[in-house]
Amino acid sequence: MSLGRQVIARLGSVRPVWWIWGGAILAVGFVLSIDPHHPGESLCYSQRLFGLACPACGMGRAFNALLHIHLTDALAFNPLVFPVALFVAALLGSSLHDAIKGTSYTSRLVNFRYSWPVAVVAIAIVVLVWIRNLSLY
Repeated sequence: MSLGRQVIARLGSVRPVWWIWGGAILAVGFVLSIDPHHPGESLCYSQRLFGLACPACGMGRAFNALLHIHLTDALAFNPLVFPVALFVAALLGSSLHDAIKGTSYTSRLVNFRYSWPVAVVAIAIVVLVWIRNLSLY
């Protein structure tokens, strides 16, 4: 077996909980390295390529403010930070529960099916935040 196939087989055997927690730790480290009060260069590819803000513009600064428990600043940077943070917390909690108890709550959470009214409301909220971001960034 070639080295590439061995690496792929080894990565495939890593439990999803380690991917989720490893990604979360890397994301927290990255977000804490952002200075929310320094304009700097934008991390947003939409902003870089097209000069237009996306619905997630300001999310890095919002998560930085949230991690420092500056809730009003987090809301000001991007109001989507709260539902995203709740989903990430649920994903981390369910993956930890899966690792300890051997259940499959994480896959149920990720594959959850929404009803049409919930999807329409979620899309409307994202569009409204996008319009807000276009005026701010």
